[in-house]
Amino acid sequence: MPVLARWYVRTSLFYLALGTLLGAIILWGKGAPIVGAWTLLAPHIALVMWGWLLLLTLGVAYWILPRWGQERRRVWLAVSAYVFLNAALWLVGLAPWLNAAWPNAAGGVLQSLGCLAFALHAWPRVRKSAYGR
Repeated sequence: MPVLARWYVRTSLFYLALGTLLGAIILWGKGAPIVGAWTLLAPHIALVMWGWLLLLTLGVAYWILPRWGQERRRVWLAVSAYVFLNAALWLVGLAPWLNAAWPNAAGGVLQSLGCLAFALHAWPRVRKSAYGR
């Protein structure tokens, strides 16, 4: 497995653990009131949906999609997607404590840029099957 794919998968597992921890705090707050527990709902959803599921999917896609020869081309796009998506997750995760609307908007823009960068990286690697016509 390539180094970048390992970074994607390991980071996704970190976000799974962090998102699960936030979910546990929210659930604990239902039984024994914890001040501000419900402010963790948006970061919990973002970490589990975009942090765990998206980064895991992109890491496996980077690893498994076919290559031209022995090298992966335009790796810088996959690296920039990784950076954009992680920056977006941290912005969205910290948004409740920053008490402003701009972190969510900036996080959405960075998520879009990250997905676009990965799509541009992976597009040439998806080709017609040699078996079907």
